[in-house]
Amino acid sequence: MEDLGCLIMDECLKSAQDCLRIQSVNLKESKVFVRDDIDILTIDRDETSSQSFRSVAKIKEISLTDSKGESIWDYRFVYSVGSRLVLSEELVESKKDDCSPIVEIIGIFEARYLTKKQLKKEELKAFSVDNVGYHVWPYWREYVQSTCARIGFSPAFEVPMYIISRKEEKSEE
Repeated sequence: MEDLGCLIMDECLKSAQDCLRIQSVNLKESKVFVRDDIDILTIDRDETSSQSFRSVAKIKEISLTDSKGESIWDYRFVYSVGSRLVLSEELVESKKDDCSPIVEIIGIFEARYLTKKQLKKEELKAFSVDNVGYHVWPYWREYVQSTCARIGFSPAFEVPMYIISRKEEKSEE
């Protein structure tokens, strides 16, 4: 029997997907860090580990009126994403806030959507799980590639394909 929470989430996601129309994806903030005491041109990549994160940090809702006087809603999802390279021997220390990675690239993007219907929190949450990241990902990939070229970091960080998570089918017991 399918979980009721998942069923409701599926309905919320479908409702949000049917309503929201992507307008733009813009870089709002970024950070690039290259560690001073390491020559990134000669670093042995076999002695390093890469780490990354991604998440929707905030959702903004703005009520607008179009030229016909009808209400429309502007939803802005703030999406944070980052990649960094650390020395394998510093992997434990890398979990601390004061860690100094070899290279770190962080981007904060704003994905903007319009809809004619005000959405519920559950719909926005369901949409933010994978859909926002899917729209932001090509912009992130381009940003990482161009930033790595600018800092002389080659080969660049690998930014894998964006995979939308799927519910695993439950096996019968």
